[in-house]
Amino acid sequence: MIRRCPQHGFFRGERCECGETGSQVLDATRTEQLGRLVAGALRHFPDDMGLAMSPQGWVEIPILVDALRTRHRWANENLLVALVQSDPKQRYEIRQGRMRARYGHSVDVELDHPENQLDELFYGAAEEEADRILEVGLRSASQRYVHLSTSPEKAWHVGTFRTSNPRVIRVDAASAQMAGVRMMRVNDNIVISDPIPAQYLSQIPSRDLKLQTQ
Repeated sequence: MIRRCPQHGFFRGERCECGETGSQVLDATRTEQLGRLVAGALRHFPDDMGLAMSPQGWVEIPILVDALRTRHRWANENLLVALVQSDPKQRYEIRQGRMRARYGHSVDVELDHPENQLDELFYGAAEEEADRILEVGLRSASQRYVHLSTSPEKAWHVGTFRTSNPRVIRVDAASAQMAGVRMMRVNDNIVISDPIPAQYLSQIPSRDLKLQTQ
């Protein structure tokens, strides 16, 4: 659910970080419904929603709201802003009357986030997937960009969504970028990248990973 704190604005859950319960903006069911539709519209099927998307993934907010209202008549711009500002994963951004998904696209976009400045990045994978990646390189089968984590701990956590015992691949980001692989920092946890050749990849030994994820 989304609530609004009079001091800190929109937040998810029952209480703001300051302890205030605030006032309800959207219940849990409608928060999920709106979130799923926005994700689909901005990441996966803008054409099906009748949306004209810029090459960088931007959509005009009034047009997006009209499209959302064809499925959910209660949707409006204020609820859209609440969804974005309360999202702990920072999936979306609003700028100058337009909105876009910051990552997770399956449609063809050319995002323009800041260049990654970290020397190393990480990717969590199942064991059989890790062997294949180390052999042929890292590319996404379903998304426009490869999604990397900024720490081995975060990569391991992401990997647990695929397997109970993930492997973590280290990416030599500095060398890959020097060779022309484009990598962009989305937020503190996520960097997106073009395909990465195998020569820039190595697996973190399990014994070292256990120490880093305890």
